[in-house]
Amino acid sequence: MKRILAVVTMLLMLASFGYAQQTIKIGGIFDITGGTGDVGAPYAEGARDYIAYVNKHGGINGKKIELIDVDYQYKIPQAVSAYKEMVSKGVIAILGWGTGDTEAMAPMIANDKIPYISASYSEHLVFDKTPYNFIGATTYSDQARLAIKWIKDNWKDKSRNPKIALIYNDTGFGRSPIQDAEEFAKKIGVDVVDKQIVGLKDLDATTQLLN
Repeated sequence: MKRILAVVTMLLMLASFGYAQQTIKIGGIFDITGGTGDVGAPYAEGARDYIAYVNKHGGINGKKIELIDVDYQYKIPQAVSAYKEMVSKGVIAILGWGTGDTEAMAPMIANDKIPYISASYSEHLVFDKTPYNFIGATTYSDQARLAIKWIKDNWKDKSRNPKIALIYNDTGFGRSPIQDAEEFAKKIGVDVVDKQIVGLKDLDATTQLLN
């Protein structure tokens, strides 16, 4: 919801400065039926519902929002294709989704100067080279650092370092914080003893945990 409100706030600013079109077009690149559809579908529904709510109550300065959205099924080539089509249709902002696709499109987004608010919190998206990418929460890397710091701060056996293992899925989202987590753990004296990969749609990680 915070991401959607951020887009609406930005659209309000654009409308206030005399945006010429009577309909404000924004894009939505959603995963509804793909690998993260379990959370992507409700996200898409929330975006659609909130935009419908805004339009029902007069739009933005009297201008209605038109959401042009696609289900890219968590596939990077489909996201890139959808992005290009949305830009050609004149959208002024896009709600995105995944880490891998957002990182892949970052140079295009910077070149096109399209505000892009994705559901990815990858630290790679907050660099100076990607000024038009916006994230709405703490990065995955900072989340990992905070968890590791908590383990270190609450470790009672001062005779040795605490040991941790990293379990993640082999996607841009899953891989995003791993190197930063390893580097931070080494820096503060936490030993990373193993890394295990869990499939994106796996429901049982017993084997990885036992390893």
